[in-house]
Amino acid sequence: MRTACSVLALLLSACGPKLVVQDVFESGDRDVKVTLRHTVAGGEPVPRGYDQPVTISDVRIAHILAQITHLDADEVSRPTISSVHVYPLAEGVSKALAVAGPDDEVIAVAFTRERRFGIFTYDEVTSFRVTMDEPMLNVDFFMVGERLEKDPKRRNERIYQVPPELPDRAPSFRIKPTKIQIPRGRRGVAFVWRDPYYARPVSLSLRGGRIKRRTILMEAEPEELQPDGFDATHSPVLRDAQLRALDRLDASRRNGEVQEDEFLRRRRLILEGRLEKAGYGDLEPGSEP
Repeated sequence: MRTACSVLALLLSACGPKLVVQDVFESGDRDVKVTLRHTVAGGEPVPRGYDQPVTISDVRIAHILAQITHLDADEVSRPTISSVHVYPLAEGVSKALAVAGPDDEVIAVAFTRERRFGIFTYDEVTSFRVTMDEPMLNVDFFMVGERLEKDPKRRNERIYQVPPELPDRAPSFRIKPTKIQIPRGRRGVAFVWRDPYYARPVSLSLRGGRIKRRTILMEAEPEELQPDGFDATHSPVLRDAQLRALDRLDASRRNGEVQEDEFLRRRRLILEGRLEKAGYGDLEPGSEP
């Protein structure tokens, strides 16, 4: 009887949801890796409804990644992406978004080797996912500068597996959006990626206490900045009521109160300013408490 139950459990697990991963990019030093992944259940991809594939220049993505900052456990503001990783990550994410389907997540991992006292070395990992909900490019972090445990038997091998979902527990870091970035809880931030602001070069002269390449270059193809139908005068700054609605919606998703398709629908309505339609009319100015 026990054997029969074990076989049944194996069969059920084999039929359950599974992640399908496709390698897209790896840097020459193997410090940066970008993949695509989606979940399959019942032999079919789980629908996500992302606006993908999409073509974004690697330079523009570099501008975006270089501007992400976070507060560490001591509430000190720091750049989230190491300067040495900005360019290869941007190249990999650009390639992945160009071939991603509507059910794919772009997963990026960057390793940094640190040396202490000139003797001891250890590896840190920063990992995140990128998804597209036009006009927003979403970046959510699994880990930021997390130290990896070493296996004594495999001293030179980095052992890290990206979690299947964003962890529920509060992270030690908090992504710190600027005024033109949209918060996505403690772990993420969203960008109106077509905004001409992200065509500008970004200073990388002082990041993490080290002098790096001074700027990220301008985009090679400026005609991308103002595609047909795009209003260059649009400002992505949101009202306080919209920001509170996004926070409440993000909490509902973490608690399992809304499914992904409903989350995306409500989020788009909030970004459009239709809070009542999204179910957050009580946050509008002048509404009854």
